[in-house]
Amino acid sequence: MTTTIRPKTSPLARALTLASLTMVVLGPVNAQAQNPSELDQLRQRVEMLESKLENAVSTAPELQEDNTYLLRDGDGIKIGDTTISFGGFVKADAIFGSNGNGSLNGYSVGLPRTFAKAAKSGKSDWKTGFSARESRISIGTRTDDVAGHTLTTYIEMDFNQDLNDGFSETGNEIVSNSYAPRLRQAYGSWNNWDFGQTYTTFTDLAAMPEILDQGKHAAFIYASQPQIRYNLAAPGGKLMVSLENPEDGYYGNSYDDQTYPDLAVRYQLRSKLGLYSIAGLVRHFEDDAADQTETDGAVSLSARIPTVGRDDLRLQYSYGALGRYMGLLSYPDVDLAALAGGQVEPLRTFGATAAYRHFWAPAWRSTLSVSHTEIVDDLSSPPGGTLSYFDTSSSVHANLLWSAHPNLTLGLEYAYWDFGEIATAGSEQYEEVIASAKLSF
Repeated sequence: MTTTIRPKTSPLARALTLASLTMVVLGPVNAQAQNPSELDQLRQRVEMLESKLENAVSTAPELQEDNTYLLRDGDGIKIGDTTISFGGFVKADAIFGSNGNGSLNGYSVGLPRTFAKAAKSGKSDWKTGFSARESRISIGTRTDDVAGHTLTTYIEMDFNQDLNDGFSETGNEIVSNSYAPRLRQAYGSWNNWDFGQTYTTFTDLAAMPEILDQGKHAAFIYASQPQIRYNLAAPGGKLMVSLENPEDGYYGNSYDDQTYPDLAVRYQLRSKLGLYSIAGLVRHFEDDAADQTETDGAVSLSARIPTVGRDDLRLQYSYGALGRYMGLLSYPDVDLAALAGGQVEPLRTFGATAAYRHFWAPAWRSTLSVSHTEIVDDLSSPPGGTLSYFDTSSSVHANLLWSAHPNLTLGLEYAYWDFGEIATAGSEQYEEVIASAKLSF
């Protein structure tokens, strides 16, 4: 559809009008003898000519007005009634790890349990790995007035596949270093409801330390899974309640499908004194062979407290049947030795983290993070079925980051891990140095 507009007189219209006036002025000499009425008629004809020229130029279609379905709208592109935005980042890591290589590509997709395996390997040589697999791509949409409410959607993926996917399926470091996209998040929000896959309500991302290795510290509370969540305003903040995908398993082994979903609740308080959260989790653990179901839960307290200038202190403490929710599956959900004997016994653990972020200058900052986890319950037959390596883990991270622009962050980080061996007083250590570049768009 072409829209007619009337801008100011265009240069072309002025030039043609001026040329016409010149011809009139330089016309027959007797034109100078014309009476006032003839001059008025001439003036009217000139104005009519100028108007026609203006209209001829202004009716030429312009791209933005001729295509109402593709317009820039704030930070996104508007297509119809929906605004679409694109984001993500490229993250390049150079990782140097001690004690040999615990598993395939262990220095580019390392997990605490693979760090423990490397620590127990008995080797003392350092290995090098380069990776861009944490890079992410995201697409978000916003549609106003969908049945009276705003509808938003968000899809995010990266390439950081699990080690169990197989060498031939995940690519290789020999020639291609190619890895397939992996779904991280895919959810929509409408009228205070969230539907789809996103971070569990039980976690508090605001309290997560700013470290380079994708949040890998000992007591990291994390899971991304399908869920239905309702968000409602509460005094000083908001309350979130969700039903989430249930699972009890360990390292790729699922014990049994679950009858009931996991129930997660989190209350978040926002004030000038910081962000504070208390979260609860109720889970069901089942074993069909033993015809047994146990119900247990966990709690988590977290805070992000501003201190001096832009500095902040981040704290988190969690206790209960944490299992797969803590430490990126450092511990199983149940006592595996008891499960082998036909008993379902949820494994209780605790985790604590303290991290301080300091700004040396507007573009320079550092984080010092200390984190610890431990199995609280007595194991049925250590060091048998429950774990092969450890029942405690501790991590320390220290880094220096430079961000000359919000879209560019370069950093260097040192990480130290200590794993306490089951049923002994001994421990094994693992160290890592990471150099990272994060370029966002």
